[in-house]
Amino acid sequence: MAADQPENARLLAQVEMFASDPHLLAEAARWRDASPEERLAETWRLCNLVPWFQALWNDDIRERAARADPLPADTVALLERMMAQGRSP
Repeated sequence: MAADQPENARLLAQVEMFASDPHLLAEAARWRDASPEERLAETWRLCNLVPWFQALWNDDIRERAARADPLPADTVALLERMMAQGRSP
């Protein structure tokens, strides 16, 4: 998957920037005095952008996003033990 390396590097750089202390402090300051109503309105505004972002995806990204993540092995083991004991998860 060498073709994915430039995109992965770009995404990793974005993750590092968004997780940086300066960015987090700036975001916290921006919302510190916002009312609950303002915060909720912004949340809804951002949620309404999801279809627009999804429209930008190519078929490969759309397929990967639709694919469910596998359950962790310890979760599968717990569910198997529950089912073996006659309990439903």
